[in-house]
Amino acid sequence: MRLELFTQVADLIGLKKRSREAVWLIEIEGMTCSGAARQMDLSVSTVSRAHARYRRAVLAINTLGPHLPM
Repeated sequence: MRLELFTQVADLIGLKKRSREAVWLIEIEGMTCSGAARQMDLSVSTVSRAHARYRRAVLAINTLGPHLPM
């Protein structure tokens, strides 16, 4: 996944800076949710919710993409 796409999705769903960095660690760096939470000094539930929102947004974009006007 390119940084540009990651940033667009994160902006679209309004991820805050530290949550965005935690989701980056999970999605791009391959960290676990608890590892990313620990590194970013966030609760596991905060990171888990942010990651779930991100994954739902990516799924929606992938599902709706062919139907959106160009």
